[in-house]
Amino acid sequence: MSNSSPNVESLYNKSLNQFCDSMNEDILQNVLKWLPPSISLQMIWKILRVNDGCEKFVYNHMIKDSELSSINRGREIAQMSLQNSGYVAPVSYRQMSSETHEGFATIQQTKFVDCYNFSNYFNLTLFSKLVDVTNYRSQLFTIFQICVQINGFKFPQHLADEWIKIEIEDDNDNINVHHIEQGLKLGFFLGDAGWFSECALVLSHTYKIITTKWVCLDRNLELVKIIQCLTKWLLVVSNYHNFDEAKIVLQHMLQTINIIEKIEGRTLCIAYAYVAVSQYYYVLMEFNEAWSWAVKSVYELRDKSADILKLLVISHAIRVCSVLNKLSTAKKLINQLHTYEKEIDQNIHVDMLLNEACYSLKADLAKDSINSYYIALDSRRNLFGYYNLHTAIVFVDYAYARYVCDYSTTDFNEAMRSILQGIFIMEKIGLPNDNMLLVNAGRIKALILEEKALDIMDRDLQADGIKRLLERMKKNMLNEAEALHLKALKVSLQAVGVKALLTAKSYCNLGRLYQSQEKYTQSEQMHLKAIEIKESILGKDNPEVALSLGHLASLYTYQLKKYQDAEELYLRSKTIYETTYGRQYTGLLYDFQGLVEVYRELNNTEKLNQYNENLLRFHETREAWLHQVHTAIDENCTKDDLSLEKFKCILNECACDK
Repeated sequence: MSNSSPNVESLYNKSLNQFCDSMNEDILQNVLKWLPPSISLQMIWKILRVNDGCEKFVYNHMIKDSELSSINRGREIAQMSLQNSGYVAPVSYRQMSSETHEGFATIQQTKFVDCYNFSNYFNLTLFSKLVDVTNYRSQLFTIFQICVQINGFKFPQHLADEWIKIEIEDDNDNINVHHIEQGLKLGFFLGDAGWFSECALVLSHTYKIITTKWVCLDRNLELVKIIQCLTKWLLVVSNYHNFDEAKIVLQHMLQTINIIEKIEGRTLCIAYAYVAVSQYYYVLMEFNEAWSWAVKSVYELRDKSADILKLLVISHAIRVCSVLNKLSTAKKLINQLHTYEKEIDQNIHVDMLLNEACYSLKADLAKDSINSYYIALDSRRNLFGYYNLHTAIVFVDYAYARYVCDYSTTDFNEAMRSILQGIFIMEKIGLPNDNMLLVNAGRIKALILEEKALDIMDRDLQADGIKRLLERMKKNMLNEAEALHLKALKVSLQAVGVKALLTAKSYCNLGRLYQSQEKYTQSEQMHLKAIEIKESILGKDNPEVALSLGHLASLYTYQLKKYQDAEELYLRSKTIYETTYGRQYTGLLYDFQGLVEVYRELNNTEKLNQYNENLLRFHETREAWLHQVHTAIDENCTKDDLSLEKFKCILNECACDK
């Protein structure tokens, strides 16, 4: 074709635009009914004039400028301050009323024009037609959330109910197969789109149809549908923290996996089913079990497995080995994964970024994770809308990362704004008050509240009236934090019982809070409970144990004056951190500071000088380590993209040169 020949794509778009210009509601109904799915979806996008066709809402990780733009937009969302929007960010969290959030959310919502009442025609039939257009899945997510904006947060539930109410004949195999496929596609889409409870409802009904009404003569086909259904169902109920339902689904999953694994010469790859089981244990903080299934998922992959599946499986393994402090392994997996230089679906790429952010947080590199969270906030908002559980979860995770980053500066404004946005969204879309996602968000809010309350009284103010006012503010903030932590403890005890890390986390948080409230006996009791549970589950030399040891040592040092007990705890904590992370770990700084205070009170001049020197050397050691981390090149990475052999070598900590 000569250079002067018209571009086929441009002619197609021109024709499509002309057709859209002549649109009316009657034509739209015919378009939705008769035109092919791909063309219908593109026309819907154009007539809705989504975000006025503005390219700034598009994120492509392959383009550097796109990444920088996404980071800037994500930062503005986290700070609740959009440039040139006319919106003024709130000064303090007390001023962030429902109206304030509503105003900000309005700015964040997807812009569209529904001139032809398209949302009235988005039903199960139209969904079933459009969902097969996989190359425009991102647009379908956005179109779906536009329907949610128009019709309200019950719209996904209504779509699920519409499907469940369809009556099918028990003896018609073709109808059953079609209905099962429709249920799986609807359930998967709802889960991917952030509507977890609606997804679980559809998939539970689908599983019932498969196992009670479908008489399938092809056993392999039946197993494929069962494992597909259970995998997504387990993932969503685990991520939704619905542990009662998750336990039931897990039992069905393990039984099905056992059947499939025994098939002689099987070709069915169930790597993602292993990921679902791993994620269940991960959410319960049973990390060793989660790691076992994550490793199985990598070994289940085949060379012919789709790249997307490989990316999801290996990225999940990075998250799990990070929380287990297998940081060297996690870093090698990340480096090897980065050799994959092809374009990745936006949503999958963001999932990978969030898993790498988990590594950064555990590796004491929290600042490295901030840009990943900004991109995730921007991308989730663009794809799924502001009022969406995916968006809320990123807000919550980012708030905690920001809290960790800002711990030394005591400026928690961005962390507070982020956590309040996450909570606001969860409450707005209808999460129950006792849902663990919402309760955990409250727990993180409580951590931030406590630090802000303590910072209030550090201000050098002379006027008695102002001091009394600040004292009341501090008391109120600490009381609010206590209520949130007590609620988290209550829900954890109901959900997982006493002997669980989720429960130990609540005891640990209450121990710190009671210390701030000057309830020292209660603080000691909480810390001792947390240590007992953590040691019984993790052993005595785990960094989670060291965290609680340091908190109890602080109480003994600064309030209860049990200096010798404090010294023993600090030294235990220090040894665990040095063994696990090395001498650059931030937690060591607090141990060194505590030991300096202990030896000052004990008049142990030799030890006092030693740990003062350790404090001075610590900052030099950490700066040198940070420089090495950010400049080091991993020469062991191959250019084999998703070489399974290489990933398995990394998991085995193999010393070969593959």
